[in-house]
Amino acid sequence: MHEVRVRKADGRFQPFDRRKVIRTCMKLRVGRIEAERIADKISKMIYDGIPTNEILSAIYEEVKKIRPEYEHAHDLREAISMMRPKPDFEYFIGITLSSLGYRVESARIVDGRCIEHEIDGIAMKNDEVLMVEVKHHVNPHTYTGLDVFLAVHSTLRDLMDGYRLGLHSYPFTAALVACNTKISQHAERYARCVGIRYMGWRYPRAFALEDLITRHKLYPITMLKILKRDHVERLGDRGIVTLKQLIEIDVDRLTEILEISEKEIDEIKDKARAILG
Repeated sequence: MHEVRVRKADGRFQPFDRRKVIRTCMKLRVGRIEAERIADKISKMIYDGIPTNEILSAIYEEVKKIRPEYEHAHDLREAISMMRPKPDFEYFIGITLSSLGYRVESARIVDGRCIEHEIDGIAMKNDEVLMVEVKHHVNPHTYTGLDVFLAVHSTLRDLMDGYRLGLHSYPFTAALVACNTKISQHAERYARCVGIRYMGWRYPRAFALEDLITRHKLYPITMLKILKRDHVERLGDRGIVTLKQLIEIDVDRLTEILEISEKEIDEIKDKARAILG
């Protein structure tokens, strides 16, 4: 039997994998039996060379029949790409690291031996002190490349020398590159070689951004179709970037921030709660 291939966003082809359909459904909080049923239906509609985004759209259409709240939600990967790099995505990464038990300090300027460096954040847990570099791509299919990791390694070495010389008080043990996309093969090889940690979209296993979001329900406010761009930016300016934060804010405070009616605020909160389940 001829193997059916799917075409990825970067133009590469790979065999269709029914198990990926099931995993996607279950990440959208669909039960195993329903996920199997959806996978069977998707398997019958695919053709050789089908784009992955067409498969994803078909999955969402089926999932919405079971979980109607997704009618009002953007795809998670798309929603993350819709965030502003600064400050929204940097806040988001800080919240994600906090959920893993890190104490996070936001962007600051730190003196290295040679020059001062503006770094996106510092994450501390037990004996770990991580210099955090945040990279956001509007196109979620853009790879984070080797150049990012080369620059991070150079910065880290200068900051480590700066600490030994007493120029700052952070005993950095490693660097972490956190991004909303996959990482190129060369970048991954280099990171493993020099000990740079990384948080990519679906890997590595312990630090995969997609898995951390679904596990800790750190869904971004950009998932809500009902929120206008201006609303997202007003909330982001105040460090409010997740649905969890949104539903915890007092109605009067949200009314003041967004300048809309209490009825509209209630609708926004109801849709946020539905996505959070």
